[in-house]
This record gives sequence, structure tokens and C-alpha cells, in this order.
Amino acid sequence: MAYSKRIPPIKIKLNVDEYNKLLEILENMIDSDNENYSNKSSKMKDKLLRYSVPIAEEDGTTIVDMRFYNNEIADLFMILFYEMGNIPINTNYYEVLLSVREKIKKSKMSEE
Repeated sequence: MAYSKRIPPIKIKLNVDEYNKLLEILENMIDSDNENYSNKSSKMKDKLLRYSVPIAEEDGTTIVDMRFYNNEIADLFMILFYEMGNIPINTNYYEVLLSVREKIKKSKMSEE
């Protein structure tokens, strides 16, 4: 059977500061009381340190190219949302979403 190279379909590029912040968040989550998030954070951090590719841009800046599979992006979002749990919410964006959806619905109905 021939070897099949499968490249993760999701590509994210971060500058060095953003990359460092992401890995710092993952490092903090490794020490979390939540074992599930702790394990996923550890695996994600190891992957990002092993497979991320630093790229020097023409303007002299450096970016870090990272590739993810769909399930890894879902895990990363859950880790980030768990870490952001202490951010105060000042606006109910769900209500805003409902309002926008209603406007779109009315707009479509008036075009018909």
C-alpha cells in the first residue's frame, strides 16, 4: 500500500507575538483542574512546537504557519473559550444575532 500524505486542511498564520500568546494560553491550561482540557492543551502545545513553520516575509517580519485538522480546531476553540471564562459580557450578542436574522428575513421577503 502506497504512503498517503494528508496535509491538514486548515491553515492559520500568526505573527510571533500571537504565536507566543497562543502557546502561553495552552501552557496555562496544562495546569488546569479540568483534566480533559489539560490533556488537549498539552497535545496541542506539543504539536504546535513540533510542526509549526516559521516563515520570513519579504518585509522582514516573521510569521508562523500552522496547520490543523477540523477536530483540532474544535478542540482549540474549546480551550480558548474555557480560558476566556472570566471575561465580562457587556452585550447580549445572541439578541443582536436574532435581530440581524430578523432583518435579513424581512429583507428577503420584501424582495420576493
